Amino acid sequence: MAEIIAGVAMSHSPMIMTNEAGAGEKGQRFIQTAAEMKKWLENVGADVIVLVSDDHFNSYFYDHMPSFTIGIGECEGWGDWQLPKYKIPVQQELAKHILHTSLEKNVDFAFTLKMKVDHGHTQGVYFLNPDLEIPVVPIAVNTSAPPLPTMDRCFQVGEVIRGAIESWDSDKKVAIVASGGLSHWVPIPKIESEKPEDQFLINVLKNGRQEIDQLDEYLKLRETNVTRIKSGPVNEQIDREFLRLVTEKDYSALRSWSAEFIEEHLGNGGQEIRNWLVLLGVLQGFETDVACYEPIPEWVTGMAIVQFTQPVNQKSSKSSEYEVSI
Repeated sequence: MAEIIAGVAMSHSPMIMTNEAGAGEKGQRFIQTAAEMKKWLENVGADVIVLVSDDHFNSYFYDHMPSFTIGIGECEGWGDWQLPKYKIPVQQELAKHILHTSLEKNVDFAFTLKMKVDHGHTQGVYFLNPDLEIPVVPIAVNTSAPPLPTMDRCFQVGEVIRGAIESWDSDKKVAIVASGGLSHWVPIPKIESEKPEDQFLINVLKNGRQEIDQLDEYLKLRETNVTRIKSGPVNEQIDREFLRLVTEKDYSALRSWSAEFIEEHLGNGGQEIRNWLVLLGVLQGFETDVACYEPIPEWVTGMAIVQFTQPVNQKSSKSSEYEVSI
């Protein structure tokens, strides 16, 4: 059977690509820590990365918004925010096994044979797997378009993914990566806004990419809305509280956080911590270490990296069957 050996949860921000220098020493510490995580995943011998992140209204819109999507075929990056248009190798056997096993456990992933991912996923690839040497299972969580899956449901989905991996008939070593958060406020209008200046973007959010007559204009507008922000609010206090609950394994507290609480204290962009909850559902019992935390207003985000290492008494030992009640 396959073995889960490691995990990395990390923030992402498009401003890393457009304003790396603006974050100064704090930004360089984050980037250096990400490089260390890349090397660590290589050293522990990860054969596959299950990569959990979100879409930012590039692939999914209100015309079709699944809560959880898994790529089981091809996967390509949009190339947004100056990131490469990666053609990401997918570990299709594991991806399909997770899909089918999850259906048996009453988790109905949306699935696609031709997945397109934006910087949420590709920044994780950029920092941890830029040479595409490790095949990936891409999973997308809806963190952008309310109503959102609950934190509890995200954790439950992680539990099911864990059971699927551990029942995969393979000797592969699997690492879990979650990309997103922490606190940040994204300049995108709420779908119910009636402000005239919001209606162009809202029309796109409602009707999807195919409704965009001027795609370049749309992408440029979104980039301008973000890059004109030279410094954005970051809630360091709640970021550190979130990281404390992660490291102390207080999953019950995190599972109870509501979308309203997260929006108030971590911002609409902070809803991305759902990706971390999926990872936590997989990696229960793993040892955790906050490798890096930097509040970086210049990147409009609280930037963290947490390393998850296999407990000594669990190394090379896998439960015969992993059951979870949904």
